[in-house]
Amino acid sequence: MNYLKKVILTGASGFIGKWLLNDLLSAGIDVTVIVRDKRKINIDLCDKVHIYESEYCDYDKLSIPQDSYDAFFHLAWQGVAGESKNDLVIQTENIGMSVASLSLAKRLQCKKFIATGTVAEYAYCEKIMDFSQKQTPNDIYGAMKISVYYVLSVLSRREEIDFIWAVLPSTYGEGRNNNNIITYTIQKLLRGEKPLYGNLTQLWDFLYVKEVARALRLIGEYGISGKIYGVGSGQYRTLRDYVYTIRDIIDEHLELGIGELMEMTQRSNSSCVGNYDLIKDTGFKVEIGFEQGIKYTIDYYKNKMRK
Repeated sequence: MNYLKKVILTGASGFIGKWLLNDLLSAGIDVTVIVRDKRKINIDLCDKVHIYESEYCDYDKLSIPQDSYDAFFHLAWQGVAGESKNDLVIQTENIGMSVASLSLAKRLQCKKFIATGTVAEYAYCEKIMDFSQKQTPNDIYGAMKISVYYVLSVLSRREEIDFIWAVLPSTYGEGRNNNNIITYTIQKLLRGEKPLYGNLTQLWDFLYVKEVARALRLIGEYGISGKIYGVGSGQYRTLRDYVYTIRDIIDEHLELGIGELMEMTQRSNSSCVGNYDLIKDTGFKVEIGFEQGIKYTIDYYKNKMRK
């Protein structure tokens, strides 16, 4: 049974937001999206969604009908890559955007408000992330995510709206273009160049973006108010293993520069997301494993480089 009939989504033009929008539509859910620039929404989807164009500071002026919305997915976030992750001005604006989104959800009488956190909140975690423990961010982006979580927790209790926080994992897939280790490795190898790394002994949990989107929908359907859900595969491998898998799919004869960046060898913190509550409460199971997901991703970059 599908418990979601109508939802609102911010961040639909972002990497994960685009995949969540597609997932929601594929599940037959009526979706209203709020974006700054509607031209960034896939033109093939424009006639399938209700689009409202607005800056977050003008959310109170939006004339969206109050129409029994089951959930509000708040994915919009500024400064998710590069130097902007440590830009205090950019990151601080995300507090106002998140508060405005919750206020809009309350005004529209949404039953549930789901916002997304990040593994960057737990950057110095040496084991599987325990969301009841103290967060340990290593950049302003992670610190601001923590701040937004606590602000939304207080406001959701005051406004009496169900609130769920979903901690998203290291996500890869078609459409992600910032230079994380997956993107870096694929692009280097496809150009026949040798990628350089530290020792890559850290345990990591990568999850294909389509799986992340499906997990978010399931949280919207079955998630319990007040909980923090870790979204992940639950399967932890060393970064070295992931890199070898990518290399072998592209060309097993290509060279990898593992251990050649000495300054990177001291960064040994792992990123393993505990997903017990996600499985227990929503029934989530990984359908697309790393090997299959990375093949889709490699094909995406091959086509992109040809163009």
